[in-house]
Amino acid sequence: MRRRGLVIVLDGPTQVGCSTTLHALQRAWPQVRPGPLMEVGLDAALGSFGPGARRWSELVLPRLAGGTHAAWGPMGRELVAAMHRAAAAWAHGGFDVAVDHVLLDRATLTDLVTALSGLDVLYVGLTCDPDVLEDREREAGVATPGLAVAQQEATRDLLLRDLELDTSYATTDELVEAVLSELARLLRR
Repeated sequence: MRRRGLVIVLDGPTQVGCSTTLHALQRAWPQVRPGPLMEVGLDAALGSFGPGARRWSELVLPRLAGGTHAAWGPMGRELVAAMHRAAAAWAHGGFDVAVDHVLLDRATLTDLVTALSGLDVLYVGLTCDPDVLEDREREAGVATPGLAVAQQEATRDLLLRDLELDTSYATTDELVEAVLSELARLLRR
């Protein structure tokens, strides 16, 4: 029987570097544990819908005009809940999983914690200077300018993080090293 997999949750706004950090963790993973580190996240889920399918703008409802805020749309909340259960199923099946996430509200966090109950989980929060996030959005040509900062504001008070990393000026290697160091502590418990 396979051991249970472990779960790394990388939580942060768009353009903060969750995907880049996750992919670097995947490359380093053979040095940590046998087998792959599977990616579970909204970008991966959206890609599975095929070209021209649902977009972030249909999943996240930015409320930028009345203040800095972002919230899940109905399709987003359904997709996120399913993503949580998929990550848990893979981990219960013995696969290590990295979840690329934006925990926008307390209900999303509660659902994630409930789905991952009984598993070893490392919660990593990625943050970034708002000016740097806005620069990254401009460079990427995002459809909804200001969304990254709005998401970061929405997640600021959801403090279920074993590790918080600022990606403003850190290299990907530095971020991965910090995650692997914290993971080593978790596995020694």
